[in-house]
Amino acid sequence: MSNKNKKDRISNYNAGTVIADIVMLLLGLVFFIGTLMGKGDDIAAGFVRIIGGILILVGVFELINFLRIKEKTVFDVIVLAIGSAIAVIGIVFIVNPLPVITVFNFIFGIIVAVYAIVIIFTSVGTLRPSGAKYWWFSLLFGIIALGMGIFIIFFNGATKALTIIIGITLVLGSVGGMANAILASQAKKEFKANSKILEDATFTVDSTTTVEESDGKGEDNVKY
Repeated sequence: MSNKNKKDRISNYNAGTVIADIVMLLLGLVFFIGTLMGKGDDIAAGFVRIIGGILILVGVFELINFLRIKEKTVFDVIVLAIGSAIAVIGIVFIVNPLPVITVFNFIFGIIVAVYAIVIIFTSVGTLRPSGAKYWWFSLLFGIIALGMGIFIIFFNGATKALTIIIGITLVLGSVGGMANAILASQAKKEFKANSKILEDATFTVDSTTTVEESDGKGEDNVKY
């Protein structure tokens, strides 16, 4: 792969996504440690309520946006209706999170699986072609997280066991995600170092060629 293609692949990867990985890590620790402390059901209910609050904020945002529009169209009304429905769902999540917890494994399993797929594609599609060392490390954690995410989707056990498994899975996934960010950062540094060496070598060759051409012209101008 050419240096330009490597540069493009590395540049397109945003190492700032490590923030999302840190959030996933903290969330995983909360699920794991909290469940061991006997708070598994409370954590699951609390998480559902947080999602409900986010849905309500989305509905409120759509309402404010609708009121700010002077010339309203049918599309704007439809968006408002969807936003209102989302807000109502959010209220249901907050008032009665228990029905949502019954399908908690399916919802969270999908989230974890998508998260793991992103890690896998980043390690194989970005880090490996760019020449990053140990790209397989994040790939390994991504595959494990994907497998556990699929397992969570079809899990039919107790909520306590589910929250522990979710916590472990999030921790493993976040390790893979942070490994991607670290490896991408190292690849960027190596690329810059190699580019600097290449530029210095090119400059040296150009300078030598210029001097030789100047000397040659000087010899041609000598009259006998």
